[in-house]
Amino acid sequence: MAKPKFLIKTWGCQMNVLDSDKLAGTLMDLGYEPTPSEDEAEVILLNTCSVREGPENKVFTELGRLRPLKKNKLKVLGVVGCVAQQEKAAIFSRAPYVDLVMGPRSIMHLPELLEQARHQKALEAEFRDDSVLYPGGKISRSHPVKAFVTVMEGCSKKCAYCIVPFTRGREIYRPLESILSETREAVDSGFTEIELLGQNVNCWKDGATKGFADLLEAVSGVEGVKRLRFTTSHPRHFPLEAALLMAERPNICHYLHLPLQSGSTKILKAMRRQYDKEWYLDLVRQIRSRVPDIALSTDVIVGFPGETEEDFLETLEVVREAEYDAIFSFRYSPRPGTPAAKAEPVAGEVARERHQRLLDAQLPIQTRRLKAFAGRTIEVLVEGRSKRGTEWMGRSGDNKVVNFTSTGQPSVNTYLQVTVERAGANSLFGKAVTAKNEAPGAKCKA
Repeated sequence: MAKPKFLIKTWGCQMNVLDSDKLAGTLMDLGYEPTPSEDEAEVILLNTCSVREGPENKVFTELGRLRPLKKNKLKVLGVVGCVAQQEKAAIFSRAPYVDLVMGPRSIMHLPELLEQARHQKALEAEFRDDSVLYPGGKISRSHPVKAFVTVMEGCSKKCAYCIVPFTRGREIYRPLESILSETREAVDSGFTEIELLGQNVNCWKDGATKGFADLLEAVSGVEGVKRLRFTTSHPRHFPLEAALLMAERPNICHYLHLPLQSGSTKILKAMRRQYDKEWYLDLVRQIRSRVPDIALSTDVIVGFPGETEEDFLETLEVVREAEYDAIFSFRYSPRPGTPAAKAEPVAGEVARERHQRLLDAQLPIQTRRLKAFAGRTIEVLVEGRSKRGTEWMGRSGDNKVVNFTSTGQPSVNTYLQVTVERAGANSLFGKAVTAKNEAPGAKCKA
């Protein structure tokens, strides 16, 4: 007898990707199997993001497109994740053919909600604390080489623009031993790269005595962990002890995502970010003094309400001084219920022009930093074929995308030495030196 099939579509951050892996694991545990075909699926779940207006709108467009499937084999059409948490029962009003609405902290309760959805509308939008304890052994991991491990969920900050506290709830923290247990399970399953996840990952704590540096020390000490990453860090809570550990422990990657959001102290105050321009730059200097070869990336919001040309120029100043390896930049998008949504936004054409100037300022910086790798031989963890199909691709320890040729056929999830021949605008290109796996002690550096 054929198994019932499911399809999950995902928008958003790494947390959403991991949530989809958990949803898939739950469905497979119930006897379902995945399918890429919408026509074959009896259950379709849209795992949604509401951090900006664009992805949110795409969800309702997708729902309209999927509506005809309800007349055929499709039994349950569900909206899960942040848009589900934000809109709750309003989704049923806007799209009455939807059967299930479930927030991101309710994944453990999918089985009973799925059963209910077969007979009547199912809605679950509670901020449940057991979400952080989803059993690692049930996760259907989709990434070819990396195991994401939840260490905390939610956010207790009150940034004026951010909807995450409303969609993910206040911070809850996973006990250290539970994190270590899942890490060991992932290593036993063949993963050598671990990425610790949390909305404010470095706010993690276990009781009154253990903080984020203790977490890094413990997880990096698990046998078989060759690369350890973490995201996303809040600058205000990044402990310099963590930077020291990055310098001391060869398997903690020399890469840090450190969101800036704005380079203007005035705008940072309006954003409620809890730091100013000078404090942020001093933190960058202190981190670089401890880890000189660290690769930094950041988030920047352009066109926040009240941003003047002078404020924007200060952002450009920080970008040039911090010398980021990558920037993830966005035009401000008002989110319902947030304090900033009540303010008058910067005119759209002004925000678009500033956004382009930001990209233009960043491009020569990241290009120069990438070109510095030309002629060097670096370690790459192979992820598979490149988008071109004629090359292979993987990432260096400091998170550079590396496209490379090889005389042999390298195996996914193995470490290779690659000699960099040239740099593009966003990635490196080179040639594999050897197709042998590296020794277990492989270092997590560029």
